[in-house]
Amino acid sequence: MRALALRNVSIESPGTFGEFLKRNGFAIDDIDLSKGEPCPATADGYGVMLIMGGPMNVYEEDKHPFLADELRLLQDAAKKKHKVVGFCLGGQMIARALGAKVTKNPIKEIGWMPVTLTDAGKHEPLLAGLPETLNVFQWHGDTFAIPKGAAHLARSEACANQAFRHGNMLALQFHPEVEEADVRGWSEEYLPELLRERGMRAKEQLVAETKRTFPRMLKDRDVFYTNLLRWILEK
Repeated sequence: MRALALRNVSIESPGTFGEFLKRNGFAIDDIDLSKGEPCPATADGYGVMLIMGGPMNVYEEDKHPFLADELRLLQDAAKKKHKVVGFCLGGQMIARALGAKVTKNPIKEIGWMPVTLTDAGKHEPLLAGLPETLNVFQWHGDTFAIPKGAAHLARSEACANQAFRHGNMLALQFHPEVEEADVRGWSEEYLPELLRERGMRAKEQLVAETKRTFPRMLKDRDVFYTNLLRWILEK
């Protein structure tokens, strides 16, 4: 089976979820839109499409013209009921494709933070077997509204909308796909923002947080990925 992954910036890759899919027999077409690689017009022929994160806003097509192509692709995927998972900016792009607003969150969430499943989340098959509260990695300033007809699956104290499912589209505001090396890399790539939001020792603190937290979240991540794989393989 084949998967399509769209990067909005080179440093934010399909990560651990991409590696999980490869171990389970998937070939991944990994397209970096930020490098000018063309966005497909359709996801026909793919078992799942992954829309990755990025530092831009969904409404910045003037600075990043590929976002308009990505939006059209997602609208086509929604119409054809293709399976799509969006991570952070990718989740926001799904929301926009479904007609929901994407706006500034009251605060930026950067670091390891708890999200809590809603009542719908507790009964969502894609989240089956997970604890009611999960510790997840966040790096976002915007947030999506929940599209009409979608199930609101998770929230955090600082961001009401952390996940939703609309048919075959799953949108996440957080980053289950990160490795420890990704956190270090993002901390360097986005250092000015990190220092501005969390202070002068932010990079060292975030790396230390990750070292403590990462091993504890691996079991939950594997449960989640197994649920996603089962869903992708469903006819």
